[in-house]
Amino acid sequence: MPVGPEDYTAPRSGEPEPARCPTGFPKLQNDTFLRAARGEKTDYTPVWCMRQAGRYLPGEQGPIGCSTSACWECGYGIRLPPSRCAAESAGLRLRGISRARNGPILSAQASSCFVSAPPAPSVSQTPCPSPSPLLAEFRETRAAQDFFATCRSPETCCELTLQALGMEVVMVPGKGPSFPTPLAEVEDLLKLRQKVDVAVELGYVFQAITLTRHKLGGKVPLIGFSGAPWTLMSYMVEGGGSNTMAKAKAWLYRHPEASHRLLALLRDVIVDYLVGQVAAGAQALQLFESHAGHLGPEQFEEFALPYIQAIAKQVKGKLQAGALPVVPMIIFAKDAHYALEQLAESGYEVVGLDWTLRPQEARARTGQHITLQGNLDPCALYAPKEKIGELVQRMLEGFGPQRYIANLGHGLYPDMSPEHVGAFVAAVHTHSRQLNKPS
Repeated sequence: MPVGPEDYTAPRSGEPEPARCPTGFPKLQNDTFLRAARGEKTDYTPVWCMRQAGRYLPGEQGPIGCSTSACWECGYGIRLPPSRCAAESAGLRLRGISRARNGPILSAQASSCFVSAPPAPSVSQTPCPSPSPLLAEFRETRAAQDFFATCRSPETCCELTLQALGMEVVMVPGKGPSFPTPLAEVEDLLKLRQKVDVAVELGYVFQAITLTRHKLGGKVPLIGFSGAPWTLMSYMVEGGGSNTMAKAKAWLYRHPEASHRLLALLRDVIVDYLVGQVAAGAQALQLFESHAGHLGPEQFEEFALPYIQAIAKQVKGKLQAGALPVVPMIIFAKDAHYALEQLAESGYEVVGLDWTLRPQEARARTGQHITLQGNLDPCALYAPKEKIGELVQRMLEGFGPQRYIANLGHGLYPDMSPEHVGAFVAAVHTHSRQLNKPS
């Protein structure tokens, strides 16, 4: 039986939660994605889309027009705890794409990308430059751990603070994650806890994964994910998104030792977080180094790659030690073309690609011993459906029929048509079956 909110009792503050490895999940009916990730032969190319959560399906977008893939999606205002909302949201995405293309999609996404940094002791916060009128209400709700009340208000939910972060993060409509008090000085690292029990801080996320796995009914695999250390550090220093990441990069040059301390702290929490997702029911994991392109080759090799490699090694080691499934892992380092060969040797079964690299070149540089994922330009989904089909066919021919997972080169945008997303998925299945036919 699925674990419901009524079966879950949050641990008392400071009390570690016993490990829970749910059993009795529905049998997986479609393992094409998992087989492709492991390099096994498939009859067609599996496909999924990044940023499915709350991005383009009207039913997931809140009445104020905001949506986010960095928190559990509760934007359609049902009166449920976040974990239950996440399960309902996954079902909505699955139904939405199924209607669009008259068939099942490949995978569902556990939508909690930025839940990866350690929490700080309670400190006074500087008001956000553009504070939401609901922020005070939200903070009170969060302090009381009354997630039921938080989800009751879609506007408040869009500012849901991710419990494992060492500082407050709010979701600003039209802007994304925003930190009211970013890390400004090296001394600010002292505000972060050095040890974090993710089961205590993120129990509701793990509960949501378990509920979602049951909700999917075995129709598709469930992918868990996290931001990578450099990407999370850049948010923590910049206070939000940035075109240049100049403040975060300045830390790397001015404070290299402190930067490594922060990155190592993030690495350790991310490892436990990803292991916890598998224990809760995730069947694959993706690590997003979304801001890799802001680093040059030398900076990437010093401040990003070692932590990417360590996460893969440590996650797999802890999964084995805990008698948990050693699930396939995907690394997506956007715009890090200069490190493609290193990423292919970094311990992940799959390397995700953005749309600025030709499939043939990526395959030539990585060989036939790694699965590649990507890499259609997301904006191609604005094209007519016939053109989408042509672009998909060209992409599939470039990558080849095996050791390949189709995806976009980045995430879906909120104004994208579900019908065009469905056309993309259908084209992948149709053309890949043709490519896999015996000659």
